[in-house]
Amino acid sequence: MNRTLKTYFAALTIATIPGVVCAQSGVVPLQRGVSVQQPVTSNAVAVPNADKQDALVVALTADGSVYLAGDRLSAAALADRLRSTFATRNDKTLYIKADARVPYASLVEVIDAVWKSGIEGLTLLTAQRDASDQGSGPVPPKGLEMRVLQP
Repeated sequence: MNRTLKTYFAALTIATIPGVVCAQSGVVPLQRGVSVQQPVTSNAVAVPNADKQDALVVALTADGSVYLAGDRLSAAALADRLRSTFATRNDKTLYIKADARVPYASLVEVIDAVWKSGIEGLTLLTAQRDASDQGSGPVPPKGLEMRVLQP
């Protein structure tokens, strides 16, 4: 092989390694570049609608930052933003994609904001370790579906 071709293959290999490492570690890019390392579960249900373009996703990063549809905002502002967003939507489903390292208190703050906004159902998205998902290409999202009870 000539030297140029060897250099090309080496560069291609180095460029693909981060993608392979991310796919194996459960780090999943979100809408508009936000990424988290999701907690791993084995008993979640399939939630293919979380992959749709118009799915409403709240992301919590490892440092406790909150993003709604890719826009960073405070947990306090989240309830108002969710209330106004869901007022104009037919689909009232909310997905939360929290980093496995996020402080528990930050997740509780977000769930409290969801409760204040009047949303009744949410899904916590998780990474999977299912044998059926191994090596089969992109894995459809899965999560733990929850109901938010109002007093």
